[in-house]
Amino acid sequence: MKGEAGHMLHNEKSKQVDPVKLRQSIRTVLFNQCMISFPMVVFLYPFLKWWRDPCRRELPTFHWFLLELAIFTLIEEVLFYYSHRLLHHPTFYKKIHKKHHEWTAPIGVISLYAHPIEHAVSNMLPVIVGPLVMGSHLSSITMWFSLALIITTISHCGYHLPFLPSPEFHDYHHLKFNQCYGVLGVLDHLHGTDTMFKQTKAYERHVLLLGFTPLSESIPDSPKRME
Repeated sequence: MKGEAGHMLHNEKSKQVDPVKLRQSIRTVLFNQCMISFPMVVFLYPFLKWWRDPCRRELPTFHWFLLELAIFTLIEEVLFYYSHRLLHHPTFYKKIHKKHHEWTAPIGVISLYAHPIEHAVSNMLPVIVGPLVMGSHLSSITMWFSLALIITTISHCGYHLPFLPSPEFHDYHHLKFNQCYGVLGVLDHLHGTDTMFKQTKAYERHVLLLGFTPLSESIPDSPKRME
């Protein structure tokens, strides 16, 4: 069970996960991991080795890894924002990206629930390019892949948990579809694709929760008007 300290972002109806839909989604996620992610990582190795052997004996220093992490994050933000926004174009949305948006109130496992083309282009490539550009060591790559997977799972989990990244930003994207395309929110700010989000209580809750009081209590949604 999920802790009471976490803030559930979705309404009561959306908490009821259809087990049939969930099983079908898990099969898609496993397919993407085994048939898309794994081959892409395997094919990445020769390119890394040609550039700089990722299995070299000397480990990167902690300061160098922090620099790599910053560059990885910026590259991911740029590639994910524009590829994700492109997938919302009517030409691609119906045939490709709509699959991911079948879940308007997503759960953690849905972070990788996507059409194979989307998974390769918008999920995997933004994460892979950084280590390839930097000629990173296997230790750095492993840490980066792990962090990326953990963060995308948190952003889809539907809970705002203490001391973990806020999922409010991406949750709002699944609610409205035309807002909050990126990861950090930097490009959304520059392109104005977060203006609606900034007018919501969800934006006020989009902070690091440092206590155990749910933000839904300290910053509740505005009461709905009676018609």
